[in-house]
Amino acid sequence: MRFALRTALRRARRGRLIERYLADHDLRKLQLGAAEHVLPGWLNTDLHGYGRDDVVYLDVRKRFPLPDASFDLIYSEHMIEHLTWAEGQHCLRECLRVLRPGGTMRVATPSLERLAGLYDGSVASERYLQWAADTLDPEVDMPLPGVAINNFFRSWGHRFLYDPQTLRHALLEAGFVDVEDAPLGELERHLAETPEFRQLETFALEAKRAR
Repeated sequence: MRFALRTALRRARRGRLIERYLADHDLRKLQLGAAEHVLPGWLNTDLHGYGRDDVVYLDVRKRFPLPDASFDLIYSEHMIEHLTWAEGQHCLRECLRVLRPGGTMRVATPSLERLAGLYDGSVASERYLQWAADTLDPEVDMPLPGVAINNFFRSWGHRFLYDPQTLRHALLEAGFVDVEDAPLGELERHLAETPEFRQLETFALEAKRAR
């Protein structure tokens, strides 16, 4: 009941927050699934508010309450994997709609390819598997690749995990062009305190809306 009330209040005020942001910013940047990682100068949005007044309510499974061609940059980190493939395609098409021609979409998400690489027996993989067993509360308390991969699929509400080839296909299917690999940078905050594991878990792609 409390969640429903908070959601209703956030929905009631989001129009004013969006109008204010669009009026105050010529360079417009939209973050989807911001959680608690609020970026200065961005319109930070999320399904959940996390107790913050500066995170605007937005359900990416529905039409965005945003004008066509109104943003220069859209960013999401560890969000799209919480959607089904069909929901992810809807989200990407909405992103394309609200991007200005030549605008950029940046997506950072868990790497299914690198998770499969846990079987390679490298020192980095062994350290990650031990860390995952110690901290991620898997069903089986053993540092094994199969345990970590099952946990990644079944935990945290994940619905569809991507590798670079599949995400590239998703972006092209949604209508984006010029899809490129992107090195992880300052925007990516997932596991920022452990760069070795961040590189293992996360990859990023950037794509453009055609001019």
